[in-house]
Amino acid sequence: MGLSEEAQLPEDSKLRGRKLADKVLAAGYYVVVPDFIREPFVLEDIANNPLEVWLKDHGMDKGFEEAKPIIETLKSKGASSVGAAGFCWVVSKVVVELSKVELIQAAVILHPAWVTVDDIKGVKVPIAVLGSEIDHIATPELLKQYDEALTSQSKVG
Repeated sequence: MGLSEEAQLPEDSKLRGRKLADKVLAAGYYVVVPDFIREPFVLEDIANNPLEVWLKDHGMDKGFEEAKPIIETLKSKGASSVGAAGFCWVVSKVVVELSKVELIQAAVILHPAWVTVDDIKGVKVPIAVLGSEIDHIATPELLKQYDEALTSQSKVG
């Protein structure tokens, strides 16, 4: 699919993936950025509600189900393949789950907070895992475990 005005995000968008989406769009791809979180993540919220409470209220189950018709619509409009990128907990988990059932053909997860090694097992499409040297949640050690799980999985088939 080519470029489309539909793919442009509002200029005042505060989405974390805005810069990445703009780069992918500029490269000539059709970009859709669903809001699976539905409200801004505000650090002040953590002061009033523990992170675990916020995470419970913003699970990946709804995002996974909401992504399916988006992907179906893209394919019905002529997309021959769909890739997905996800930042942090909710969206990284959604992308990983989509890659297990092959609804997408390529995946990228960035700062995959709370994505477990068990989550990574079963990924069936090419996936790039982008982490940081200084990350107390998705540690370099955890990223190595992802790599080991993906590598051993690819040797099985």
